[in-house]
Amino acid sequence: MLGALLGLTIVVLLVHDIPLASYLRSVENDRIITSLERDGFVIVGNAHEAVEEPSAQNQADLEKVLKSYRAKSKAVVIVTNAAGIIVASTDPSISVGEDFNTRPEIVTALSGKVATGRRFSNTLNYELLYVAVPMVKGEKIYGSVRITFPAKVVDQIVNTRLRGIAFVAGITLLLAMIIALLLATSVTRRLDKLRAVTEEFTAGNHEVRADSESGASEIRSLSSSFNNMADQLTTLLAAQRAFAGDASHQLRTPLTALQLRLELASELMRTDPAAAMERLDAALVETERLQNIVEGLLLLSRAENQSSITPIKIEISKIVQERVASWEALAAESNVHLKTSPIAEMEVLAIPGAIEQVIDNYIDNALHVSPHGSTITVSVTKDDRYTTIHVIDEGPGIPTEDLERAFNRFWRAQSDAHGTGLGLAIVERLVQACAGTVQLENNAPNGIDAQATFRNA
Repeated sequence: MLGALLGLTIVVLLVHDIPLASYLRSVENDRIITSLERDGFVIVGNAHEAVEEPSAQNQADLEKVLKSYRAKSKAVVIVTNAAGIIVASTDPSISVGEDFNTRPEIVTALSGKVATGRRFSNTLNYELLYVAVPMVKGEKIYGSVRITFPAKVVDQIVNTRLRGIAFVAGITLLLAMIIALLLATSVTRRLDKLRAVTEEFTAGNHEVRADSESGASEIRSLSSSFNNMADQLTTLLAAQRAFAGDASHQLRTPLTALQLRLELASELMRTDPAAAMERLDAALVETERLQNIVEGLLLLSRAENQSSITPIKIEISKIVQERVASWEALAAESNVHLKTSPIAEMEVLAIPGAIEQVIDNYIDNALHVSPHGSTITVSVTKDDRYTTIHVIDEGPGIPTEDLERAFNRFWRAQSDAHGTGLGLAIVERLVQACAGTVQLENNAPNGIDAQATFRNA
């Protein structure tokens, strides 16, 4: 992240400063040439008489002007007549009388035009900026004035300004580095905290949570997602531990009883075959009980795994009527009357098969506790938001303090000698997977109203 921000800053500086440097070089070059051109015309005005009417006095005046100009400027000035012969010069290496009519700028000036530019001097062996101004009176050209300036001086001026720009660019880059470092560390610091929380959670501290209230929105979102995942994992692990503990506790009793009965049957097989057969029959009963517990655990596991299934619209009245009809024969064998009140067509949100299992478990429990000649009533009530299935029996009921524990795994009423204690737990998991609720209520004077509430479609 730091590299990306610095790279972007460098690209911006290069895109800005390279054209600026070229522009400064061009502007400085034009400024100096304009200044030299102006000075050239000033010197032409002073040198006109010395060229047009050569005399010792006029020559002395011209040299005085050139000497004064040389003192103020690093430029070299030469004055030629119409033939290109040097009349005066500020450079001691250029003598009066030298022929300069081969110099391109002198040729241009003697033709009546101002010559400006930059060229390499073979004589001086360095680049020059030059201005050559014609000396004109009327239509007659009397000579020329050439001013030359070392190009390296212009380069030095430009480089001095570029160093200033480079200094500013360096400060900008340093500030960008500080800002990028602060920004990057602010992000990575929170990521490091999240990583530390993740490692602590992995190490076994399932209570730790990430800070989802500070930092950038993406970091807060990531922290919230981690916290949601941690909550779900903690819940699943707690349920898994409870499930394993309950299962091991509930399986231990029938397994122990089964082992004891088989050992006794083995001892009695030769001495008392009839007693041995009684022990084997008892072992078969324990085996059947063990099988019921295992099947209940499998059903409970499947019910808990259905929480990820999306509820769909299901018409409830036909399901209630079908389940009541399927249980009527078994209820009649127990001399229990099973009835249902008229149910209008209505739709609820539930996962497929959940309503059937809920009704079956409630009716099965009711049959186990209903006395002979009693009635089990299955009805449905509805309001604006929810629909509730009621299975009402006329049994002994449940103590008030046990109503909330009835949906716990392996909980059984004292009157339930044959159940596994998993039926109501399965009902609760199925209804919760449908985003519904379950409840048991004691009826007056006796009996239980087992309820399962679903959302209306």
